[in-house]
This record gives sequence, C-alpha cells and structure tokens, in this order.
Amino acid sequence: MSSADKEAFLAVYRQIEQDLIGDFEKLPGLSPTLVDQLKEYYSTCLPYTVPGGKMTRGLTVIKGVEVLKQRPLTEKEYFDAAVLGWQVEWLQAFFLVADDIMDGSITRRGNPCWYRQPNVTQDNAINDALILENMIYKTLRRHFKSHPSYVHLLELFLDTTFQTEVGQHIDTNGTPYAEGKRAPLDLGRFTLDRYQGCVRYKTCYYSFYLSCALALAYCGYPPESDLYIKADAVCMRLGEYFQIQDDVLDAFAPPEILGKIGTDIEDAKCSWLVCKALELVTDEQKKVLEENYGKHDAEGVQKVKDLYRELKLEELFHEYEDEQKAACDELIAKIEPESFQELFKFLLGKIYKRQK
Repeated sequence: MSSADKEAFLAVYRQIEQDLIGDFEKLPGLSPTLVDQLKEYYSTCLPYTVPGGKMTRGLTVIKGVEVLKQRPLTEKEYFDAAVLGWQVEWLQAFFLVADDIMDGSITRRGNPCWYRQPNVTQDNAINDALILENMIYKTLRRHFKSHPSYVHLLELFLDTTFQTEVGQHIDTNGTPYAEGKRAPLDLGRFTLDRYQGCVRYKTCYYSFYLSCALALAYCGYPPESDLYIKADAVCMRLGEYFQIQDDVLDAFAPPEILGKIGTDIEDAKCSWLVCKALELVTDEQKKVLEENYGKHDAEGVQKVKDLYRELKLEELFHEYEDEQKAACDELIAKIEPESFQELFKFLLGKIYKRQK
C-alpha cells in the first residue's frame, strides 16, 4: 500500500465511518429509535460530505510519511497515516459544508450542496458542520491517544482550524455588513495585500501545510524542527498559486468540469481577478465593476467576465502560473534533506495546470 493507492485509502475511510456511526450506540439515555435515526442520518451525511473530492490533502499525509521514512510503510504505519489523512479530509468537509451555506452555493463536487438536500436544510447543515469537526477529535483520540505526538497532532488541527476561520472572516468581509445587510460595494477594499492575507489563512495552512506538518509530527519531528519552517515557506507559495487557480477556474471553467457553479462575482469576493482588474482598468471599465460586481444577476456577471477577458486576465494568469512553477521549483531545491523535496514535488505535480 502506498500514497498512490486510493482504494486502500478509501478502505480506511470506511473503517473510520463505521467507528463513528457506532459511537451513537454508546450515547446514554437515548431510545433505540433515536439512535437508529442518528445512525441513518449520519450514514448518509458522512459519505456525502467527506469523500468524493480529489483526496490530495489526505494522500499527502501518507506521501509525507513515506518520504520521511524513506521505505515502504508497514501496515500499521500506512493505517495511521491514512487515518491522519482522513482527518484533514474531515476538516475540509467541515469547512465546505459551512462555506457553502455562507456563500449560498448551489453545487459541490457535481452534486447539490449538503444544505440544499431536501431532508437536510440549512438548520441541520450548520449542526452537521459542527459534528464533522467534533468527529476529528474523537478519531484522533481513538487512534493516537497513546502516541508520543498526540498533543502535537491535536495542536496542529486546533491551530489550523483557527487560522482557516480567520481567513474565512477576511474572505466573508471583503464587502462588510452593516445593519444586517451588505454595505455598498467598496472596490477600494479589493487589494492584493488583503487578498494575500486571506489566501494565507483561508487556504495555505489547511490545504498544504497541515498535511506536511502531520507527517513530520507523526514521524517524531519536534515542533521546533526547522523542517516545519521550510515546509511553511513552500506551502505558502503553493497555496497562493492554488487559490489564484481556484479564482480563475471559478470564473472561466465550465461547471460540469469544475464540479460546482462559481459564485465569486455574485458574492463580491476579494478574488485575484478583481484585484488584478482594478490595477488595469480605465475609468470607463471600472464603471462596469461598480455597476455589476456583487450583483446576483446573470447579465451583470457576464459583463464582469467579459471585462476580465477584455483585460486578458486569463493570459496574465498563465504567465503568473509559469513564474510560480519556477519559484516553487527553486524553493523546493533548497530543502534538506533532499528526500523531503519529493513531498513538495508531489504536491506541485497535483496542482500545476489543473483544470478543476
């Protein structure tokens, strides 16, 4: 079994799910009918919200342990690494269920968002997001309570969750609220400085750094090891590149390929596209953004996309993409031990010129 074996990875998911569903049977004071209702509901919720993505975050933990051990993993090491990998996927599920509600998103991974399921609704989905987060800590306790790095593993998840929620706040308040509704659009808030802060906290830590740090912690590297600092430097670069890709795909990729309907324009998000557009527009072109950005109106959204094309932002992105690839290669080449470079080459290979 290796980081390339998705079936083996999914088999570990099924074991974790079975354990978590079994936990409902241990709750005191509930009738068998209520326990059955809980088990039935979450037996649908978990496979709908947790697996189904590309699983890169989770598989990266396994790859990281392989690289650090520099040998094939034992069955126990593979299982442990896969359990940790699935906790990153569980964290992702928690974030996405909540994020889709906040953004009013329609689809996720080619299906209706969880909160849009007729038997779920927003009321249940908010609570489900909280339960998904709690399940991470139940699983860590179940499998790692006696592991020498248990506290460090817990702290990595706690810190990453906080960092990501800070990023979500920055993202949600690109256009702030006032008196219970969105304040008037202020394009002056859409700066690359704000964007980079948002990306660092909303994307880089949980999508890239966490998986690498978990592999290091599991393999016994103490928190003060400089490998965490080296991993952080590369992951911040990879994460920014990944998020800018995401912004471009949100605007231009067909929904059937992307697996979701992009809503960054309607939601007045501080995206790379609008930040770059504001650096390039004439006064006349800026009016298009002032009149249409942040409006839930298909014609207005199309006008913004047409402006992006007029400004050749896709072409600018492809230039940026090549520059980022070269910068990442340079950073990775400086990492010692050299074997650890394989992990970041693996990550870069997963995202370079991706289409979804």
